[in-house]
Amino acid sequence: MKRILFIVGLITSIAGNSAAQQPDTVRSDVRDDLERALEDFDPEDSEFNTEQFTQFLLELSANPVNINADGVDELMQVPGINLKQARSIIDYRKNLKPFESIDELQEVPGIGRVTLERVHPYVTVGTGAELSKVYTDPRYWTSGGKFEVYSRYQQKLQKQEGYIRPDSTGFLGNPVKYYQRLRYRSNHISANLTQEKDAGEPLDRPTEFDYNSWHLAITENGKLQQLVVGDYNLSFGQGLVLWNGGAFGKGREVTGTVAKSERGIKPYTSSMEANYFRGIAATYGNKIRITGFYSDQSRSASVVNGDTTRFPSDDGMHRTLNEVAKKGSLNQTMYGGRFRAEFPFGFVGGSGYYASFDKHIFQGSAIYNQYDFSGNNTSALGIDYKLLLGPALLFGEAARTQNGGYGMIAGVESTITDDTELTVAYRKYQKNFQAVYGAGFGEQSGEPQNEEGIYVGFRHEISSRIQVSAYFDQFRFPAPRFGTHQPTQGYDWLGLIGVDLNEDLQFYIQGRSEIKDDEYEMVDSFGRKQRKLGRSHRASLRTHFEYWVTPAIRLRNRVEVVQSHPAGASREYGYLLYQDIRYKPNRQWTFDARITMFETESYGSRVYQFENDLLYVFSNSVLYDQGQRLYFLLNYEPFEFAEIWAKFGITVFENKQVLGSGLNEIEGNRRSDLGVQVRFVF
Repeated sequence: MKRILFIVGLITSIAGNSAAQQPDTVRSDVRDDLERALEDFDPEDSEFNTEQFTQFLLELSANPVNINADGVDELMQVPGINLKQARSIIDYRKNLKPFESIDELQEVPGIGRVTLERVHPYVTVGTGAELSKVYTDPRYWTSGGKFEVYSRYQQKLQKQEGYIRPDSTGFLGNPVKYYQRLRYRSNHISANLTQEKDAGEPLDRPTEFDYNSWHLAITENGKLQQLVVGDYNLSFGQGLVLWNGGAFGKGREVTGTVAKSERGIKPYTSSMEANYFRGIAATYGNKIRITGFYSDQSRSASVVNGDTTRFPSDDGMHRTLNEVAKKGSLNQTMYGGRFRAEFPFGFVGGSGYYASFDKHIFQGSAIYNQYDFSGNNTSALGIDYKLLLGPALLFGEAARTQNGGYGMIAGVESTITDDTELTVAYRKYQKNFQAVYGAGFGEQSGEPQNEEGIYVGFRHEISSRIQVSAYFDQFRFPAPRFGTHQPTQGYDWLGLIGVDLNEDLQFYIQGRSEIKDDEYEMVDSFGRKQRKLGRSHRASLRTHFEYWVTPAIRLRNRVEVVQSHPAGASREYGYLLYQDIRYKPNRQWTFDARITMFETESYGSRVYQFENDLLYVFSNSVLYDQGQRLYFLLNYEPFEFAEIWAKFGITVFENKQVLGSGLNEIEGNRRSDLGVQVRFVF
């Protein structure tokens, strides 16, 4: 521990001694802003996969929305801009003047300093010039065009048990995780090929990647808003019927995130091997838009017997003989559509689909599976709206699935004063609501099912330098959920105060607490095991400082304490402390390093931290037991068309000599990883 503290002090000392020697650099780097956005996400649910959402943010920053030219739908893609603000931006540029800088957004009603900081990396004022729509002119199709090539290598450096055992019982391939992507994109067309081999998967020839994803797309071509052949995402309404691609959930951004802004059809480029559709999809129209789609794809599922499987899995791992046997074991066919009309007061839309499988889907035999989907086909229909009523934005969706289950969410976002925002939302997803392709807002990530709750979020600027925000969410589960045999309920809250002491020094203090019912086992006086219902409590307190020593050097420090009190067990604590540094001596080089110390009594008192990583890689580390973690990240841009990333991380545990279990087991107390990525843009 003393050695770790010495390293922290040394890093801080070097930064301070270098401060006077480094030239000024542009501080509002896109990566800094994206880092803030992902810190706001800060998921406590480690199972929630955010890769697609991360990629959406990064691609939006690389192709920002033009506030002088783009319409309502494009503006609403920007995190922090809702329907009311999008309409106000359009009114401003039409009735007053075009925007000359992004900072002018603060002159638009409903957009303050906090909103401006959040949207800054995703918008541009553009040039105002656009080529005429002569579809036979090659310049129309290639305007804004660029060709991107990505290649990524990642590997855990310690040997895992799966690579020691023979192929018949262990991993079939080597420990390298490899990813590559080729993409051409212009203002109106997109073509992409993504390939990936996970660690442990075999790759005998360059054409035999375990995962291949591709698309050809036409975008914003008159009334043809989108046409995709190949792989694509669908995100409609409030997500109760169709939504993939990730979204903000409960977290530090307490207002403006409950109401989803639909993305419609999006060409798929992610390396996630599920949660997308393969076929053809198109959207046509302006004020009135019609969408249709068809998908036919093979999925990986566990085979129960010859003609029965589980619902398709999302992990995409095919490393062992058993995992390979699941690959392509189920065929999924799906078609559907959407209708949406835009009015002066908002949007009204409807979505639906029908999906069939070539094998029977078995719901599972556990008590919490009793209301899950079972059968050969399913369908869903939903109606959604976003309406303006004075200073308020009303939003909601109601949907029904083939078995008769329904779900609904309704809410309002409003400015109370120029400095105060409020969000209130009510949701009810029946226990038999089987929206298997949905992702509604709620306590549980993923499919909206078996949940009822009411959420209240509040944000207020006390002054230009002090902001407070909080949310409270009361929820209940009408049927058993994973780990329980009866209905349960609970609530959680978050409170945060942020202070900008000056332009170079900011900090925030955050408190978070969740109390909910959980079951536990106890032995009675006769030696019989009994299941009891009790209350579990998890709470955390965090302080976070960010200090720009110079425009080239940023220091950040975080201290977090977690208290976990599971039902029927004793209270325990977890601690996290980290110090990191970002050093950017010029436009070409960026260096990040962090040392983290953590100590928890068990997984129940685990701690979380977001880490900077290779481009399009999201790292939300879950840390427990006792140890330290250190990582270094280097980003080098030798030419305008080339960029290189390299990351090394190591975690050392002080109280363990074996890490992981099964095929993932590592002998020793160290786990280290290496990643390298290059990108070329022409």
